[in-house]
Amino acid sequence: MTRQPVDAIRVRMYRHGFGDCFLLSFCRDQQRVFSMLVDCGIKHNTGSDAVSIEDVIGDLTKTLTPEGGKKPVIDALVATHEHWDHVAFFHPTKSSRDFFKAFDIHQVWLAWTEDPGDPEAVTMNSRLRAGAAALQFAVTRLHEVADAEVKQFGGLMSGKPIAAARTEFNEALNDVLGFYGAAVTESSQSGIKYKTNAKVSVETEVAMRHVVELGQQGGVVYLDPGTQVSQTRLPPGANVYVLGPPRGSLINKSNASAGRAKETYFGIDHTGLTGFIDALLGTDVEAGSTASAGTEDGPFEKRFRLSPNVAKRDKYLKQTYFNQDESYRQIKHAWLDVVGQFALQLDGAINNTSLVLAIELEQSGKVLLFPGDAQVGSWLSWHEHVWKVKRGNKTETVTAADLLERTVLYKVSHHGSHNATVTDRKSV
Repeated sequence: MTRQPVDAIRVRMYRHGFGDCFLLSFCRDQQRVFSMLVDCGIKHNTGSDAVSIEDVIGDLTKTLTPEGGKKPVIDALVATHEHWDHVAFFHPTKSSRDFFKAFDIHQVWLAWTEDPGDPEAVTMNSRLRAGAAALQFAVTRLHEVADAEVKQFGGLMSGKPIAAARTEFNEALNDVLGFYGAAVTESSQSGIKYKTNAKVSVETEVAMRHVVELGQQGGVVYLDPGTQVSQTRLPPGANVYVLGPPRGSLINKSNASAGRAKETYFGIDHTGLTGFIDALLGTDVEAGSTASAGTEDGPFEKRFRLSPNVAKRDKYLKQTYFNQDESYRQIKHAWLDVVGQFALQLDGAINNTSLVLAIELEQSGKVLLFPGDAQVGSWLSWHEHVWKVKRGNKTETVTAADLLERTVLYKVSHHGSHNATVTDRKSV
């Protein structure tokens, strides 16, 4: 006997702080027949006085435990990408307990970028995680040199404004670092924790590994753009189209290259930023070197360097650059300030690895769009795909433009940032 199709999707958005957590209930005659959880995370140092994560888990448990059942059931668990505000509560030890251990999870959906069997994904993740490690080390070093800069510029009229600018810059970097669940030993002024020895454990990676473990019993599916989730994994009457993340160069495009702002873009593997990462970690990632992290010499090849001891023996440099009265001219830490640009590039690169799903109700044709934190490049790539969908005795062609036109619920990408909701393809 053919099962009747679902006719509605009920969406519950949890308001527990700065982070995503959505429960989708696929219903038939107002009764839930399939449940999907999309992300569950929070940004560091944010929260809600009214709704705690314990409240969220409690509601999920109550809502998803079937009558007479022992365990709450999640039919599909979706983790869109490795940012703390999307996966924090999947971490097995970072919070007070392993929140999802008690759930019966039938399947896990992840983007192809998380697939350990995909060589392109492995290479990409290795570089992104090296970038996260480099970011953490750079933020640590800038905190360490802040006091030294106060002394360096203290005698200048601009000394206080310089110190204030450094504090503001470091705090902004702390906020970006918070998206990676940075590991602990020290705390910044805003409470973000970071390691001083640069042996980084990127907690988002730990959380994502645990998502895979949670899916071991029911199976983990890595989804490619331009495909559909198999009907065997869905209730009748629902289609799920995979729009992103893209394969190819568009995954590096996180900002528009035209339009009013005339923005430009390049990925973290741009030549300059590659050197920056390698210098910070004291390693040649391309060559697989595992040298100790960090260097005081800056992002330059050895043949272009002079050690401080050698430089101080040079008569001219001794009288100028190393002159005590000219110390405010020294720039040995200035190269670290590139981390501001780098942090934005890394953030955009990881956002563009977001799993993007368009969920269609066949009866009404209505679409729900869940793009994670996808930015410009991902949005542009959606239009490269065409889906052939069998409806009764006919085969229809579905495009991204068609899905967008029929969207009735849009989970706003990347917190409403200017480069994460594309309204006009021609402007980007």
